This record gives sequence, structure tokens and C-alpha cells, in this order.
Amino acid sequence: MRRIHVVGIVVLTALLSIGGTYLVMDKNHKQETSNGTDSEIDNSPKEVVKEEFVSTVDTTFGWENPVFSMRIDEWKSGDEPFVDNLVEEVLQQMSHQKIIADEKESSIMITPKRIDTLLQMVEENKAEYEHNEQYLDILNRWKLGDFSSVDQDHNDMWYLQGSKQSGIAYGIATKEQEIDYIFRVFAKEVVDVFGSSTNMK
Repeated sequence: MRRIHVVGIVVLTALLSIGGTYLVMDKNHKQETSNGTDSEIDNSPKEVVKEEFVSTVDTTFGWENPVFSMRIDEWKSGDEPFVDNLVEEVLQQMSHQKIIADEKESSIMITPKRIDTLLQMVEENKAEYEHNEQYLDILNRWKLGDFSSVDQDHNDMWYLQGSKQSGIAYGIATKEQEIDYIFRVFAKEVVDVFGSSTNMK
């Protein structure tokens, strides 16, 4: 009988040890799982809220104006200069790649060569232009790569023309928007843009 007691005590001790070990392990497992979840929550990368990209392309009217682009590219000193209204229209259409507006009627890609051509045209024919100082101010800033007031430049030309009903600029495009505009309107793939649109005022 004594043997039964000893075996009973050994079995009971073994069961208590196994049960206790199981309870301790189960508790530790639950705690580790809980800590792991908390750790995952705390260490998870913070979701960056990125604003949705908004294209500045006017898919109704805003396509490239190859006629005016070609006229600028082919103009040489001594050729007949553009009339006042055409200079205003060209400057306005060039600014389209850098502005935000609800409507953009035609576009001419801004290039340093085109800016130089227009500068030369206006400087050589100042007497022909009522607003030559305004044109030169815009073109000289653009030549330096300063497009910080390109939206105002656009609107000034828009007001001078006086006949347009819509298309006022209300902002300056981001670099990303301008690269998209150049690709979609002029079919040119670029990684950088000419000039800076950052506020230099």
C-alpha cells in the first residue's frame, strides 16, 4: 500500500508539474502574441498620405500649336515681326505648360531658343509693340529660368487680348505636372523642366 501512495504522489507531482508547465507556457505564449501584435502595430511603417496626381492637360483644347511653334522656330532677324496680338497669344500659349487653369487653348513648348527668338524679335521691333516693356520683362525673366510668376504672366497676356471668355490661370504647375504636360501635349519625354516655378518673389 505504501507503494501505491508513493506511486500516487509521484504521478500527482508529475501531473501537477506538467499542468503547471503547460499553464506557464500558455500564459507566456499569449503574452508574446499580444506583445508581437502591439510591436507590429507600433513598428509598422506609417502610411504616407500622398495627394492624388492631378494632370494640368486640357484634353479638349490644349494641344500643341504646331503652326505658331514653327513660325517662332523659323523667324530670323530682319523677318517681319509678329503683330502685338500674336506676341501676346504666343506668350500665353507658352505659359500653358507651367500653369493650372480650367481651360488652355493651344500650347507652345517653352525652350530657351524660342525665348531668345522672341526676345530678339521684340527688342529689334520695339516701336511696333504697344506693350513691348511688358513682353521684355516676361521674356527676360523666363530667359533666366524664373517662372515664379508665370501664372500672372499668363493672365496679363489674357487680359491684354481681352476677347477670351475663359482660361484664367489660378496656380503654377508642379514639376511632376509639367513633365506630364510636356509628355502628353508635346510627346516629349523629359526628366527635368526648364526654369524654376518656385516662388522667387
